[in-house]
Amino acid sequence: MSLNPDNKIIIDKYISNNPESKLDKTFPISLKGQKKDLHIYLLPTELLFYNIRNGRFAAEYKELVKREGGHLEPENQDDAKKIRDLLLNLDRNETIKTYEDIKIRGQWNCGIISEDGYLVDGNRRMSILSKLYEDTGQEKWKFIEVAKLDESIGPEDLWSLEAGIQLGKDEIVRYGPINELLKLKEGVDAGLSLKSIVKTLYGYEDEEEINIKLKRLELIEQYLGFIGSPEKYSLVKNKHDHFIDLQNVIGQCKKISYDPEKIGKIKHVAFELILEGKINSKDLRKIRQMVEQNNLDAIDEIEKASTELKPHLSKQESIESTTEDVIDEFEENEQEISTTLTHFINATDALDVQNNDGKELLLLNRAEKNLKPLLEYTGDDLPKEAKLLIEKILQYSTELKAKFCR
Repeated sequence: MSLNPDNKIIIDKYISNNPESKLDKTFPISLKGQKKDLHIYLLPTELLFYNIRNGRFAAEYKELVKREGGHLEPENQDDAKKIRDLLLNLDRNETIKTYEDIKIRGQWNCGIISEDGYLVDGNRRMSILSKLYEDTGQEKWKFIEVAKLDESIGPEDLWSLEAGIQLGKDEIVRYGPINELLKLKEGVDAGLSLKSIVKTLYGYEDEEEINIKLKRLELIEQYLGFIGSPEKYSLVKNKHDHFIDLQNVIGQCKKISYDPEKIGKIKHVAFELILEGKINSKDLRKIRQMVEQNNLDAIDEIEKASTELKPHLSKQESIESTTEDVIDEFEENEQEISTTLTHFINATDALDVQNNDGKELLLLNRAEKNLKPLLEYTGDDLPKEAKLLIEKILQYSTELKAKFCR
């Protein structure tokens, strides 16, 4: 059954009254396990609707909806323009390049629409054609070439068709890892089994890869809840690798049977470190090593850090506010090391001690090189914590001298 039977009638009537709109070419697709060729038509863009389910901009669309305070209707002209502008601004460089290319060459790649006019593929192309018409006033930009489905399809088949186009190996890099994860979740929500999803995408039936990616999305959503910005996926746009490594940390914790409370503490400290933006994804691998090596001193530092975490208030920023919100939170203390980061550094120091067992000369050389610059310190009085550390170093030095320098 069509979502919009009235619009199906309008499109069919337009094609009947304008037989030249049916072009002498077809587009091959795979649908319901069968290959078929769809007829291609040249249709007015005003008869078609953007596909808000399209995973290619799912993360950004969720933020737009939040800013607008509710669901957007692609059939509504005002909402359609908001969706169009979102599409045009997803990747400005790509948009400008495609805009100029279509302006010179015309449309060379058709979109795909449902029988009632919703874009299955071609959102960006239609947004650019709309902008070209707005900028130039030329009638030719009011039309788009689309392959039209000739039957109604359900959510499962629609997802399979969209995903087959959008998550192919050639497209996945441009698609973006977060939107890929959201598209996979959409497949599950549409009723597809993990086995069906992986077979559609990769041609084999091992669903473990999809399961791992869905668990990663859960982790990302937990992080966004932790920082008070649920569904604000733009905040993790460049942090996908952090969650890959954090997933491995959690996997190692479960492997050696850490209890859920302890895993939660480690996870929240990692969340805080990711939020602060002062570590890279590889730094998180050090926590995995701490767990793997059962370094009790290091893990104790991580657990201490968890007891000092402060809750993050819910944020209601608009879609224009992206990572700047997080950056602002730390700009005032840019030169300061947070409590969480201090505990993490202490933990990595404990890890280094274990890793450097038997490398006494290396450790002494490192200590000497690190301490020497402090003799040239000319700033204000050292904080209390620094003085306590000096006392501890002096104690260790006295004990070492008594033990080895007789």
